[in-house]
Amino acid sequence: MSDDLDRILSIEESALNRNNEIDRILRCNESDFFAITEINPLVTSLDSIPSLITKIYRKKSLLIHPDKTDHPRASEAFDRLKKAQKSLAATDANDEEFKEKQRLVSIYATFQSDDIPTSFNDPVNVKIRLQVNEIIENELAHFELEKLAKISEETRKNEMQKHMKEEKELKRKIENEWEQTRDSRVQNWRKYSNKIEKKSKKKKSKPKVLA
Repeated sequence: MSDDLDRILSIEESALNRNNEIDRILRCNESDFFAITEINPLVTSLDSIPSLITKIYRKKSLLIHPDKTDHPRASEAFDRLKKAQKSLAATDANDEEFKEKQRLVSIYATFQSDDIPTSFNDPVNVKIRLQVNEIIENELAHFELEKLAKISEETRKNEMQKHMKEEKELKRKIENEWEQTRDSRVQNWRKYSNKIEKKSKKKKSKPKVLA
């Protein structure tokens, strides 16, 4: 890592180098903080990463700062660098940034072997980063599917709750209307009953015709 660190720290702050570094960062997976900062966790002591990232971030942040370049995506690259620095500098196991770092370290660890080249840009390490990128993308796709499934389930529950609420409101409305028309129904029933009763009395009072 010392050779790579020397290379990074010795980069001149020219317009060409600024643009090249911005483009390089943008080509990296935005969740691969090691690729963004050019640190290989397979040949770097994990305990040394927080202090190492401080040196690298200081250099790279000056190199690609949006105020120093007219690159249209400088701000995006700078934000990615800041996010990477925050995660790799984290030391508190309870922090989300630290957990992100540990998850990334565990992905890289699946490619650990005894003959990992020290050079960051060695073809072997380039291939490993491509494989790490694939794993990250698969994890992201799986997360998005779970997220969509959760949203669909919540939507279904919301629709069911809405339907039940509408049914309750309709039932309450019918009950209220029934209660409000109770007096009217009673009066109508009494009128009807009186009418039937009068007809019945008339039939009973009819004189019988003698043959």
